[in-house]
Amino acid sequence: MMRSSRLAVTDVSFMLHDESKRLRTPHIKGSFNDWILAPMEKIEDATWTYSQPIAEGTYEWGVVEPDGSEWGVWLPEKAGHRVNLVVTVSRTGGVDGATSIRVPSKPLGTNNVVEPFLGLSVKDRKGVDELLKLLSKASMLNVLHVIISAREPVRFGKIQRLAGISATSLSRRLKELEGCGLVRRSTHNTIPPTVEYQATQVAFEMGPSLIHLYNWAIDNHAKLGFTQA
Repeated sequence: MMRSSRLAVTDVSFMLHDESKRLRTPHIKGSFNDWILAPMEKIEDATWTYSQPIAEGTYEWGVVEPDGSEWGVWLPEKAGHRVNLVVTVSRTGGVDGATSIRVPSKPLGTNNVVEPFLGLSVKDRKGVDELLKLLSKASMLNVLHVIISAREPVRFGKIQRLAGISATSLSRRLKELEGCGLVRRSTHNTIPPTVEYQATQVAFEMGPSLIHLYNWAIDNHAKLGFTQA
């Protein structure tokens, strides 16, 4: 019996919560609809929604408030997101990732904290230290960079090849990334079983900073003496 090549389609609902109560005609767009603006429906005083059948896959999206300019106001930036929102529809119809966005009463700037640790409690500082310690482990950033850059589920072998890491070390890094919520592991009921890894929304938000770090390292590693004979 031949298996159907048709992709599974799932109805996905997106929500916009407008705490500013200033939005008038928000429109959603994303890679699931070829980035074509689609009007959202207001269902409450400060809540808007949009639903669409979406095939399995991983998609970027966001919401725009038209303001008369060519592009309008990109609301994810107002909500403090540095990258597009990401949602994933699985083969079984499950929906994971970001399906809602909350626009605060005051825009969240990305440079409004001069000293990152200023005002943090001892507990929060310890948490930041632990996260940075995890990310500084051998090959951790390489593995994370490969998975984030893929923008879709990626298999173990491909991660190993692109990250240049042994299978044993990669298994350890992937377990650590999955354990802290930066990577999602999915197993598909195939013969043999297929295991794939994908970045979570919070990991995708790290992407631009990671790219800047890599570009800085590429530009400066030689002048700082980090070269191999």
